Amino acid sequence: MKTEKAKKDKSIRPHVIAVLIFAVVMAVIISIPILQHRQFLKFVSDFSRVTTRTETKNVVYCAYNGEDILLDADQKANIYRQLVYSEQKRRAVPTEEIAAEGMTVTYGILATLTLAPAEYKGKEALYVEYHSENMDYTYLAPHLKYATFENILKGYL
Repeated sequence: MKTEKAKKDKSIRPHVIAVLIFAVVMAVIISIPILQHRQFLKFVSDFSRVTTRTETKNVVYCAYNGEDILLDADQKANIYRQLVYSEQKRRAVPTEEIAAEGMTVTYGILATLTLAPAEYKGKEALYVEYHSENMDYTYLAPHLKYATFENILKGYL
């Protein structure tokens, strides 16, 4: 009798281990997008704070094509709206080569935001690099186009 019970216990053990491994793998798979979304929300919160603090001040400049352009309230609001209503697709490593091809928006001494054309899975995307006193955050947004932000600077949006 004891040998049958021992065999039964041994046969259950691999199943229990497999279920536990599956549960751990699923927890990791589910938690990664949640953590990425939380990081994006932290960026949105910080970017909102910076945008609000500079809203009524003439301290937001954009370095674009060798010029420093003072942004008006509508331009600041449009940049903010485009980024906040979007979602990151993939975190990115800050890259000077990509950033050099774009524009840099300076929010006084509070933050800098670099926007540049990029590629994601063979399609046009937007490279976003943000630095403030509270955080550094870089990501790719494949649903946003760099041309949209050029149009904001030109006053078309």
